[in-house]
Amino acid sequence: MLQLCYSYSMSSGKTHDQVTWALTPVVWLISTWGFHLPLATGGIITLGHLIGGLLLSPDLDTRSRPFYRWGMFRFIWRPYQWVAKHRSGLSHGILLASWLRLLYLSAVLTLIYCITYLVLAQWSHIKAHSPGQDVLAFLSANLPTLLWLGVGIWVGCLLHIMLDALSSAWPTKGKRR
Repeated sequence: MLQLCYSYSMSSGKTHDQVTWALTPVVWLISTWGFHLPLATGGIITLGHLIGGLLLSPDLDTRSRPFYRWGMFRFIWRPYQWVAKHRSGLSHGILLASWLRLLYLSAVLTLIYCITYLVLAQWSHIKAHSPGQDVLAFLSANLPTLLWLGVGIWVGCLLHIMLDALSSAWPTKGKRR
């Protein structure tokens, strides 16, 4: 029987993981040979691609594989899930969504570091300096590396979004939308 209406289905988490792993050498080759970046920079971008595809995926706004990979630290992503609705611009936006997730994670980790530092300084009775100074010193010492890592994370998230777009545009027989 002829189907006049097709359903549009999303790729599974398993498919996203397989595509992420399969494209890892391609990301490295494009960054090193295609853009003529140093091997170390290509490695950082490739590592970022894996982090973006497996840990900082656009699907962190749901109870997904990337969400559960955070284990006991997945509580970090609960506030993000309240704000970013699934497939919204905050989670699946091409330009800013991955950078917002990275900024959110950085803010949470900075807060955890500062609180831990101040509590340990209090308990050990040492004079504490501003832990924010440590964060700024780390950022200024590692800014180029962190930016290249961010580019890789963005690439990993972009590939996820592209796979979502391709799979939702591909008609599936036998199901109605």
